[in-house]
This record gives sequence, C-alpha cells and structure tokens, in this order.
Amino acid sequence: MNSEKNLSYIFLFIILIYIFVTNSYFEYEKSLIYGGADGFSYYEISKFAPKLSSTKIQPIHAERFFFPYIIGIISKISSIEIYLLNRILVIVLILLINKYFIDIFLKFNKNIYTILLSLLILNLNPYITRFYIAVPLIINDLFFIYGSLLSISGLKDTNKKKFFFGLIISSFARQSAAAICLAILLTKVIQKDKFFLRYSEIILSFIIFIMIYFFGYIYSSLIPMLVPRSEQYFITIFGLFIESKTFKELFIFFVWPFLSFGPLLIFFIIFIKKSLINFKINLNINYFLIFFTLLIIMQPILQGVYVSGKNIIRLSTLAYPAVLTYLLINSKSENINKIQLIFFILILFVWSSHPTFSNFNFLEKFKF
Repeated sequence: MNSEKNLSYIFLFIILIYIFVTNSYFEYEKSLIYGGADGFSYYEISKFAPKLSSTKIQPIHAERFFFPYIIGIISKISSIEIYLLNRILVIVLILLINKYFIDIFLKFNKNIYTILLSLLILNLNPYITRFYIAVPLIINDLFFIYGSLLSISGLKDTNKKKFFFGLIISSFARQSAAAICLAILLTKVIQKDKFFLRYSEIILSFIIFIMIYFFGYIYSSLIPMLVPRSEQYFITIFGLFIESKTFKELFIFFVWPFLSFGPLLIFFIIFIKKSLINFKINLNINYFLIFFTLLIIMQPILQGVYVSGKNIIRLSTLAYPAVLTYLLINSKSENINKIQLIFFILILFVWSSHPTFSNFNFLEKFKF
C-alpha cells in the first residue's frame, strides 16, 4: 500500500506540473471577466479586513465572508498581496482534495491503474483545477468541495468528528452546505438505525449550519448591500419559474454542465458500467452521495437561465468530486483495456485544453 501511495503522489506531482505550466494566470481585472465576477465581492471583503467592507456587495456573497475575511487578515500580517495569497491557497486546497482521493482509493483497495486514471479524471477537468488557478478569488468553492469531501470521508469511516469538521468548513464557504444536512436527514429516514448518526446529531448538524449562516448574515447586515437580500434569495430559489425563455435557451442551459461532466460520463460508459458492484454494499454513503449530488446540481438549475447562465458549469461541478467518489466505491478494480485507456487519456488531455483557462487555443473555434 505504501508503494501505491508513493506512486500516486509522484503521478499527481507530474499531472499538476503539466497543469501549472500550461495554465492561464489572469490578473485581477481579467479574472472578473472570465468567470470570476463574484471575486469582486470577496476581494473587497479581504481588502477591508479586519474592518467591515464599505463597498456595496451582494448580500449572498457577503454571507460567505469568513474565508475572504481571514485571507485579508493573513495578507496584512504576512504582507502577501491578497490575489497572490488566494492563488497559493487554491494550490494548497487542490493538493488536499487530491489527498482525500488517494486515501479513499486505498481504503477501497483500488489497483494502481484505477487510482492513476481517477487522478487524471479529477485534475484534467478544467473546472476543478484550471479555473481556480486562473481565477483564484473564487476560492470559497474549493473550501466547500474540500469540506464536503471531509464529511463524505467521515461517513465512510463512521467518524463523527471528521463529518462535523467537514460540515463546518463547507458551511463557512457556501450556503450550499445545507445540502449536506438535508442529505444525511434523507439517508437517516431511509436507513433508520443502520445509519451511524442519531437524529439528535442530525439536528445538531442543522443547528451548526444555521448558526454559521447567521454569523454570515450579521456581517452582511452591517455592510452596504448592492441588492435587497429578499430579492436575491427569491430569484435563487424560483428564478427558473419566473423568467421567460425559449426552448433553445433552455437546451443550451442544460448542455453547459456536460462541458465539465462529459469525461466522467465517458469514463462511466467505458470502464465502470460493466463493473458495478452491489449498491447495497455501501448503502449509507451511496444514499448520501445521491441526495447530496441532486441537491447541489438542483441549485443552479432553480436559479434559472438568466441568473446562473454559464455559471451552471461551475456550480454543478461542486458535485463532481462526489459523483467521482460514487463511481469509485461502487465499481470493481479490473484490468483495463490498454487501447481504451490510451483513447480515454487522449480525450482527457484534449478536454483539459480549455481555450480560456489553458494556454492552448486549438479548441477556440468550438466555443459557443
């Protein structure tokens, strides 16, 4: 196991070097144009820390103030510029997320070929690595992903401390952490006594999430708001139902997530579909992963075409590591056909050559 772990880290190092060398590195102003508009709010929070921001920002962003606020304080103490500090922390979080995957691969006794292939699937998704390296101010997303993976790991190990620690990190990062609480509640309802968390502990998870939410609510109430809070939340929940849109707009809207999930779908068809094991073997974690994934993907859909727009790619990708985990733990380790493997790896490298977030431009003509 130690040799497989060491080989996994060496392989991860090679993958990340390739990404770092071929990635785009936007400056602050360009990052706001190329998918990181939310970063304006987080930058202003960091800039004014430890004081309150005096800039008008969206309340839903201000409620996620914790990590940008801490980053702002660290920036002032260390004299490291805010934007650079975000990029450094993005790389640290990418390493931590990969550590989770390597650990869980080994816990499920996956062979080295499955481990290496899965690391490629994770890191060559441009919306997992390239995007955040290029646009580092959206770091809250990575904190959320890391926290959610810690909670999943806690469920796998029946480790309550790890589960709640992951929930706390996710709750400070995004309001989407409510999906973790709802997912464990639904899992408990189905599994009853077979689920290791008691109802009192599930209630505690909701209390933790609500307390952290109101902590952010207080901060957002003390600074100037760009738009009314009620209006923003109403659109977040009911946007899809109150906007008028054409069939073409809806079709394109629902196609966007496949720019992130496409390789994962191909991976399932080629390597996983025929090697699925009994769903009942990992019932607790399986139910949780299904409910969590559906809730996360549902959120940008409910926001609608005009609010989410292309952001549906990034927001739905928050569930990507959970889906990969689901496929991993529910498949048998098998010998992989070498021709299929080479073909799939070529697809991954092409998919990773994003015309905006990499320094490759041969896919530019396919932008739409």
